[in-house]
Amino acid sequence: METKMNKTEKAVQMYADMMVKTIEGLKQGWKKTWLSVQGNGRPANADGRAYKSMNEFFLLLITEMRGYRYPVFVTYNRAKQMGAHVKKNEKAFPVLFWKMVARDANGNLVDVDDPNADKVYPLLRSFDVFNIDQTTIEQDCPTFMEKLDKRYQKPVLHGEDGMYQNDVMDALIGGGWVCPVKVKKQDSAHYCPSTDTITLPTKEQFNDGANTYEGGMEFYSTALHEMAHSTGAKKRLNRIKSTSFGSDEYGREELVAELTAAICGHELGFNSGVQTNNAAYLSSWLKTIKKEPKFLVSVLSDVSKAVGMIHESMEKVS
Repeated sequence: METKMNKTEKAVQMYADMMVKTIEGLKQGWKKTWLSVQGNGRPANADGRAYKSMNEFFLLLITEMRGYRYPVFVTYNRAKQMGAHVKKNEKAFPVLFWKMVARDANGNLVDVDDPNADKVYPLLRSFDVFNIDQTTIEQDCPTFMEKLDKRYQKPVLHGEDGMYQNDVMDALIGGGWVCPVKVKKQDSAHYCPSTDTITLPTKEQFNDGANTYEGGMEFYSTALHEMAHSTGAKKRLNRIKSTSFGSDEYGREELVAELTAAICGHELGFNSGVQTNNAAYLSSWLKTIKKEPKFLVSVLSDVSKAVGMIHESMEKVS
């Protein structure tokens, strides 16, 4: 007999299914990047507060899959407060969050600050939101939409010698990151935990003569990938474990780096594709996500922390 899923479990399953579809697309080759929409910024609510944790990646993915104008989402009641409403037959999307709950010695629910609380633990919960394109906000709130147009204005993409260039990334690589970044002519990129340094090939090495402009994006995407790894150092997020190449833990860390680079790259206005060395992990990630959807919740929790560190450094150099 199948166990009936509650609302939160259904939300996790929905996002797991979306992730499976995304990875299957990557395997088939029709979609070479995790997120292809450029310059749409961070997903946020109507008040401008950014969504974090596991929601950031999936709200960006929803925006892209559905072709929404901006990654801005509101609750049913918030739309009403703004003088608008949700359009007929539109379906909501779940936003996941952790709620602290407590039980006494007898297993009864009590307030978290209750002196009789015996066990306090986080419980995954969800609430529903709608993209603003699913509402009448565009027609009913023109002033609000003007502000969004400015907030999500796509950055001017400019090239150097035909290659894509990003000033924020150049500043991070040039000394604004939390550990040294060395750029030299070589065939691989890596983060070395023992020396706490990142080593990258030169940007010119990503210019294959055929896709010169995109080669610049690949360079920055590679840099973000290694920066994501460096956030896991013991003195930072203490995420990186001593594991062998090809192990489950190694593969998990690579997925964290992949999604961190995808989110940050998207928000800076460039695409981030799967690292060549990680193509072999696609099948493994698919298998794990299908078997245990909550694996994504764990991974995206680490992604959120890594993205947060990168955002802090971006703000300092911007």
